[in-house]
Amino acid sequence: MKTDIRKDESGVSEAIGFILVFTIVILGISIVTLYGYPVLADARISSDEKIMEQNMIVLQNDIKILTRNNVPYRDTTIGVSGGSLFVTNSTEAENAGGEYFTLTYDVASVTVFSDVYYPGSLEFVSDEGTAVISVANGAVVKRQLDQDGSSMVSDPRWFYDEREGTLVIFMTNLTSPRPMTLGGIGTIQMAMLKPPAVHDFGDSGTVEIEYFHDSTDDFSRAWENYLTGPYIVQSGFLKVVSGNPDVYQLNVDRLVIKEYTVEILGI
Repeated sequence: MKTDIRKDESGVSEAIGFILVFTIVILGISIVTLYGYPVLADARISSDEKIMEQNMIVLQNDIKILTRNNVPYRDTTIGVSGGSLFVTNSTEAENAGGEYFTLTYDVASVTVFSDVYYPGSLEFVSDEGTAVISVANGAVVKRQLDQDGSSMVSDPRWFYDEREGTLVIFMTNLTSPRPMTLGGIGTIQMAMLKPPAVHDFGDSGTVEIEYFHDSTDDFSRAWENYLTGPYIVQSGFLKVVSGNPDVYQLNVDRLVIKEYTVEILGI
């Protein structure tokens, strides 16, 4: 038995079909534009910032190698994406009101040492995001442009020997012969050509650290968490004054301060 199937296309309109397909395509493009691209852009910015965190830790390690192993010269090739890397000379920081530290050591209520340190910095500033990541005074610190607070990504090389009661502090200044900026791939060349200055105090006393933050580039919370937390000594430094400066104290039996100057030769 044969069945006669008839195709009734009287209700089919090519124009309506085209409009439906066109509408679906436009809706798809709109959804991707509204939701997909921002997600992809955020993921790329976050990826760039994480890569720069690692790059800054690499630069921190280069500085540690220069100061710890007495290697006179070091260079590292890195890629900077999503922002720019700036060198702030310690002298420039002093003239422009950058962050600085003062160290004071009192023995029997008599000040036996006091000095001021402008560390300078290697600092990454994101173009599309809000991250600011800085290598300063041997530490890697991070903050967000649109938020208060900051965090320490990688600690400086300070330590305390609880058995001997000895605190060792490394103060590192960055200098450069000229202003430098890097975007893209470049080689960071650095050198430490001068031997460190060492101050060794064998009498028990109180070390006081004052941290003066840059009002436009504030990493005070990161340093507070580092100094008052169990990262140097289990009990942490005692914070005795809050503001600008934040003031921290610790009683020790011996204080050793090592001062390094690392020159950024080129980027």
